[in-house]
Amino acid sequence: MACILKRRSLVVVGFIVACFFLMVLRLINEIKFPLLRNGFEKPITRWIPFSYPQNQSIRAHYGYINIKTHEPLQLDCDLCAIVSNSGQMSGQRVGNDIDQSSCVWRMNNAPTKGYEEDVGRRTSIRVVSHTSVPLLLKNPGYFFKETNSTLYVIWGPFRNMRTDGNGFVYNLLKKAVDSYTDAKIYVTTENRMSYCDGVFKKETGKDR
Repeated sequence: MACILKRRSLVVVGFIVACFFLMVLRLINEIKFPLLRNGFEKPITRWIPFSYPQNQSIRAHYGYINIKTHEPLQLDCDLCAIVSNSGQMSGQRVGNDIDQSSCVWRMNNAPTKGYEEDVGRRTSIRVVSHTSVPLLLKNPGYFFKETNSTLYVIWGPFRNMRTDGNGFVYNLLKKAVDSYTDAKIYVTTENRMSYCDGVFKKETGKDR
């Protein structure tokens, strides 16, 4: 009997020490612990042991420039979810898992409204082809107003993205920013687009 009580005491002491150690790390490193928090509050579909620090520096990406401010894109993601706009997402029911990511990437004008259970609700970044810009502009109130926390990264050939007044797509985006002042729209620079074209040709053997 004494042996059993001794073992129980050791287990209790060990548990207290472990909790204290986690609390110290939490205070020192300012790190959240979703695993510990959800263990005492409510269960989630997927546990992530450690999240990224809140005070981490944000990197500047000079290949992507804000249309309004002309500043580079500032972004640093820890765990990313890149969501396809394929119809195969229908019925997958992974929306909660997607929304737990630090950054959620979506493509072109792929919808979320009405499909939250399958694709999630959050959109951190929406990467849009120059050919899909007119599709966004058909519903600008949804893309640029209701979801104005989203970063839009638009890519395309220089002839459409040039900033001297002759870039057809750039001019459309400029008008959108004038109408929706909170919209965060970035375009790829000519150098960045040339680099991406080179990577595409190297991997596929074809010009884009």
